[in-house]
Amino acid sequence: MWPAAHAIWRTNPAKSTATANDYKVMMENREYRFTREDIVTLLCEAASQYARRNGPPLDVLIYGGAAVTLRHKFRTAANDIDYALLEPSPLFEDCVEDVGKKYRLLPFWMHRLERFASAPRFRENFYCHADVLRLNAEPGNLSFLVQDSDWQLANKLCWFRRYRKNDGRDIAGILQERDGDTAKQISRSVRDVFGGDATFASDGTMLSDVLEQGITPGELAARLDGRALYYEKVYRWLFPLLRRKDDPAARKICWAESLFWRTEGDVQTTLERYGIRLSPVIVNHIARVMFKPEFWSLL
Repeated sequence: MWPAAHAIWRTNPAKSTATANDYKVMMENREYRFTREDIVTLLCEAASQYARRNGPPLDVLIYGGAAVTLRHKFRTAANDIDYALLEPSPLFEDCVEDVGKKYRLLPFWMHRLERFASAPRFRENFYCHADVLRLNAEPGNLSFLVQDSDWQLANKLCWFRRYRKNDGRDIAGILQERDGDTAKQISRSVRDVFGGDATFASDGTMLSDVLEQGITPGELAARLDGRALYYEKVYRWLFPLLRRKDDPAARKICWAESLFWRTEGDVQTTLERYGIRLSPVIVNHIARVMFKPEFWSLL
């Protein structure tokens, strides 16, 4: 089975090879998604390649959006596959690279972030808060573990950013699948995973406070969906426009600066700060499209 992500190459069938800029554009515009079936297929392929090379025993933790997609029905796809190891494995990285080449995937379709391994109690949680993923792959010394929902919830709350639209959806989705008081659910998950070492970012604290005030997961999901719609509009329409002017500035504007826009004047001030000139007609269009209260009200 070819992963659905392979379809991104059909957007330009005349092109037999992709340039570095092609990769960059596709990564930034998210022109691919990995469904649950895609993820399983790709992990099976990586496991088979590792077995054929007689790799030593290795446990690979799948976390982030891919782990949520594997565990929960409310999320149907992930943008990439994040993984973590207790110790580096160049052999496994080679297998990942070869699988990517085979399916003509983007670089970093499956990637390891070292900073995740520096999270509090990472080594303890690696086995205590993860379960083995059963794959129909060649037998070998490679095992995939999937981050459990407690670790997912605690991790997303502690590093929650309102401009990362999937974080809010994942938090609300996990809570909707549980019974009981949501505030107590959050406290228990964070305590079990991080003990007394957990600290929330400012957005996470805001979200936690609102949940403690009695908002239901369903209400939270509806409000965060409005916020997600806002960012989808920013990302899909404004980003390609701005990146033609100044790529680094486009990243900062779409991923952070736009959080604080409330008026047309705010948009113009941001553009001037980064030295980007857009016609007044376009700036006015941005304001008319994006400044409905349901788009920028987080909660």
